[in-house]
Amino acid sequence: MARDKDYRNTEYCPKLNKVEEQKQILEKEIKLKFPRTKIVYNKVNNRDSIYHKRFAQIYNNKCAYCGALWGLLPVESFEVDHFLNEASFPDTTEGREEAGRMANLSWSCISCNRGKRGITIKPPYEDLLNVDNGNIAEVFKRDRDYYIRICDTYQDDKFIQQFYEELHLGYETRRLDYLSLQLEGKYQVEKDEKRKHKLGESLSILLKKRNRMAVTGRSL
Repeated sequence: MARDKDYRNTEYCPKLNKVEEQKQILEKEIKLKFPRTKIVYNKVNNRDSIYHKRFAQIYNNKCAYCGALWGLLPVESFEVDHFLNEASFPDTTEGREEAGRMANLSWSCISCNRGKRGITIKPPYEDLLNVDNGNIAEVFKRDRDYYIRICDTYQDDKFIQQFYEELHLGYETRRLDYLSLQLEGKYQVEKDEKRKHKLGESLSILLKKRNRMAVTGRSL
């Protein structure tokens, strides 16, 4: 179990650090350089932009919802997410600006982002599922077999159940992503070259299995 009890992290993963503050700093930097920018999302969503990479780094290059690592999974497997989906805002220029503000953006794997796209998050869930301050880690947990589960307090909450199901948090691939993170962490700290080589081989096999499952749809 992760040292900070965050289901998105293994013991080798750094904790998120002042996410909201870092996002504010990045937003100010973008607006200073591009004063005519109205929708910040357009700047950080551009894969060729330095701001795209800087935004990912705020989240330690990990999906804010499932914890998958950008680096173990391909670059194209991640994108910038609207925490409150665009349908939550008026279909106007002002509405799009509000939806695309930095405070409403998060770093997400495509699977989580596409899954939650149709979910409208309203109070009290926008605070309960907050990915920046760690509140979401009070709603979901990692069990002994490394699957993501709903915490006991929210087992009967219909909206939490929908969120869990739409983001496929219970899928086998989520478990394999976590195990890959664990192996990657062990690989990085291992000093013995033979054990390090063995860990590298195991990680390669695990990632191949994970990617085959994702392609064939055998995710449960």
